[in-house]
Amino acid sequence: MRRSHYIRFAAVVATLALAMGLVQAPRAYADIIPAAGPVFTFAGSGYGHGIGMSQYGAQGSALAGKSYTWIIQHYYTGTNIGTIGSFDAKVNIDSAYTSTYVAYAGRTSWTIRSIDSPLEVYRSGSATLTLDANVYYVLTASGSTISVKTEAGVLKGTFGGSSWAAPKGPAATYPPLIEVKSSSGPFNTGWVRYRGRMLVDVKPANKLALVNFLDMEQYLYGVVPRESPSSWEAEALKAQAIAARSYAYADVAGGNVLKCTTYSQVYNGHSRLESGVVKMHEATTTNAAVAATSKRVVKTAAGAVVKTYFFSTSGGHTANNEDVWVGGTPIAAMRGVADTYEHLANPALAPWPSVASDWPSGVPAPKLTGATTSWWPKLSGSQFADQIRTATGVPAAPAYVTGVSVEKAASGHARYVNLTFNNGATARISGDSIRSKLKLPSTRFTISGFPMSRIQGADRYSTAIAISQKAFSGTAPAVVIASGEAYPDALAGSALAGADGGSLLLTAKASLPAAVETELKRLAPARVYIMGSSAAVSEAVESRIRTVLPSAVTTRLAGVDRYETSRKVADKVFSLRAPTKVIVANGLAWPDAASVSALAYAKHYPILFSRPSELGTDTAGYLSARKPATTLVIGSETVVSADVYGEIAPLTTHAVRRLQGANRYATAAAVARFSLEAAEGFSASEVYITTGLNYPDALAGGVIAGRGMHPIVFTGFDAVPADTAAFLKEKRPTIGYIWILGGGGAISKTGAGAIDSVMMN
Repeated sequence: MRRSHYIRFAAVVATLALAMGLVQAPRAYADIIPAAGPVFTFAGSGYGHGIGMSQYGAQGSALAGKSYTWIIQHYYTGTNIGTIGSFDAKVNIDSAYTSTYVAYAGRTSWTIRSIDSPLEVYRSGSATLTLDANVYYVLTASGSTISVKTEAGVLKGTFGGSSWAAPKGPAATYPPLIEVKSSSGPFNTGWVRYRGRMLVDVKPANKLALVNFLDMEQYLYGVVPRESPSSWEAEALKAQAIAARSYAYADVAGGNVLKCTTYSQVYNGHSRLESGVVKMHEATTTNAAVAATSKRVVKTAAGAVVKTYFFSTSGGHTANNEDVWVGGTPIAAMRGVADTYEHLANPALAPWPSVASDWPSGVPAPKLTGATTSWWPKLSGSQFADQIRTATGVPAAPAYVTGVSVEKAASGHARYVNLTFNNGATARISGDSIRSKLKLPSTRFTISGFPMSRIQGADRYSTAIAISQKAFSGTAPAVVIASGEAYPDALAGSALAGADGGSLLLTAKASLPAAVETELKRLAPARVYIMGSSAAVSEAVESRIRTVLPSAVTTRLAGVDRYETSRKVADKVFSLRAPTKVIVANGLAWPDAASVSALAYAKHYPILFSRPSELGTDTAGYLSARKPATTLVIGSETVVSADVYGEIAPLTTHAVRRLQGANRYATAAAVARFSLEAAEGFSASEVYITTGLNYPDALAGGVIAGRGMHPIVFTGFDAVPADTAAFLKEKRPTIGYIWILGGGGAISKTGAGAIDSVMMN
C-alpha cells in the first residue's frame, strides 16, 4: 500500500467514481477578454491515499521515542492491539492481477522449481507427483487439465483440475522455497523465490493462476521490508508489521486473494536469483519486527480485526476515509489525525517539489498522456479539459477549463473539485479521481490559477489610465477629471462619468501628468468635467486640459465644500439621466462612497454626502427637490447615524434603504450583493477587487466595473478580509473571472494569492 496512487477497492468502486453532473448554463461572457486562457498550478503535500497510518509518520514517531503501541493507536482511532491464531495468507504473485480474483485471466504457463528439496505436485484424490529438486518444470493447462513438463517438453504428469505445488519437507540449512522462473512479484522479475506452497489454479481459456499460500508470519517477512525501509527504527517496523498483518488478515478472512502489489500491499517473496547469486528480499531487522509482534493485530473495541489502510506520507494530516473515498461509509478507526512527528523522518513529498527537476529519484513524477507528456507544476485550461474529458465523458464541446474550486475536508484533503468549462458546462469531480487521473501524489492538494488578471500602472494615475484603456478601446464621449490626492470632490464623479457614458482619470493638484494628457488625446472626448474647486484641481490643470483638448467643452463642478460640490454634480447627473435613486454616504469617510462607484456609474445614481450629525442643507435640498423613489444610505449607524437616516424619508416621501456592514469590507460586500439583485441587473460573472486602504483605484475602477455591470469589493494588502472572502465564496459558482485593480503597491502578490486561495479552495 506504500505507492498507493493505484489502490482500488472493489467494495468502494461506486464511491470512488467521479461524482459528476453536467449542467448547461448560459455562458458568462467577459466584457474584457483576458489575454490568454487560464493556467492552473498544483501544489500539495503527501504521497498516497492519506487514510490510516502514515509510514513516514510512524518513523517520525519512533524517532520521537514513541512505541509501536502508541503509533498504532494514534493512527487507528479507538483501537487496541489483540492477537489472532495461526493463519495462512494467500497471494496471487502475478503483478497483472489488479481486479477481482474471479476476473483475473491468468497466464498460459508458469515455470517453477523447488530449491534443494524435491517438488511435490498433488491434488486431493490424485496421486502425488514427486519431482527432482533444482529442476525447472513448466505448468500448462488444457481445459481443466494441468500438465507438468520439463523445459525440454517431457511430460511428467497431469492433474484434473487445480492442484498444489510444494517443496517436500524442510531442507537442513535452508527454508523450503519455490523459485518461479517466470516473471512474478510486484516488479515483474524472474527467478523470485517464495516460502510456502503454490496453488496452481485453472482459469478459463487454458490459463493458470499461481497463488502463494504461506503462514502469515512468513508472508510478512516478504512484505515489511518492501513497505518500510529495513533501516528504519524498530518501533516503526513493528507498527508496520502489525498494520500489514491486520490488513492481510481482514482481506483474506473476507474471502479475498491478496495482490502482490500496492493494490493490496507489496509482497516480493524471500529472495531472487540474479546472475547466479541469491539476492535477499527479506531483511533481519524486519523479520525481527515481525517476530516481536507475532500474531498481533489491530482490533476494534468489539474485537473485530481492522482492515488497516496505510500509505507513505500525509504531509501533516491524515484523512477520514470518506474525505478521500467520497460517499463511503465512515470507518471509526480511519479518522484523520495530525501527523505530529512525520517531519522528523524528512519525507520527500511533504510538501511536493515546486518543479520537475526537484522531484526525488525513484518516485514517479506526475505525467499527462497524449501530446503533452510531462508537466509540473502547471496545467493549461485546455490540457485540464482534455484529461477530464477522457476520464469522465465530458462532451467534446468544452475546449478548456475556465475555472476551478476545491472543496476541502478539515484535514486539508480535497473532497471534490468543481470545474467550469468555456461553454458554461460544469462538473463536480471527486478529489481522488483528479488525483488518479492526473497522477498527483495525494489528495492533499491545492489548485491555484483562478482566472484572474491585474489592471495596473506604476502609480494611481497610470492605473486609472490602464483602466480607461481597458474600458474604452476607442474614444469616449466624456471624461471626468478627479483629484488623485484628495477624495472629497473626486468620489462624486462616478455617477457623472456613467451618466455621460465616459471615462474617469486622475490628476495631481498642481499639474496634469503627461501620461494623462496622452490618454485624453486618445479618448478625444467632446466634454470634460473637472471635479471640485481649484483647491482640489488647480487652474493650471484646467488650463492645460483646455490646451490639450481645445474643441472639448470643459466644465468645472465646484462648490464651497464637498457637500455643495456633490449637490452640483448630482444636479448635473439628474439633468442628463433623471435617475430615480440616489446614494447618501458620509462625506468625511471615503470607503463607503468608494464602494458604490460601480453601482453609481452603471445606474447613474448620484452620490450625495451627509454631515456627521445632520444631513446637511445641500443634500437635503436635492432630496426635497428631486424626491427620488429610493435613497440608498451607505454604511452603518457609526458613519451615517440613525438621526441622519431619519431625516431622509420625510424629505422624499419614498423608500430609504441602508446598505451596511460592520466595516468597510462588509459594507462593500453589502453594496455588491445589492447590485446583483434583479432590479439592479448586475452580474457576478466578473468581479473587480480593489484595495480597501485607499480610494483612487476604486474610484477609477468604478468605470470599468460599472460599464460591464459587475460588482466591486475591497481587499487587504496581503490578505482577504473575512467579509470579502464570504462574498467571493458565496458567489463563487457564478464568478468566471476576477480583475484586480492596482499594482503590487496596492494589493501585493501575496494578497493576490490570497484571493486565488479563496476562489480555489
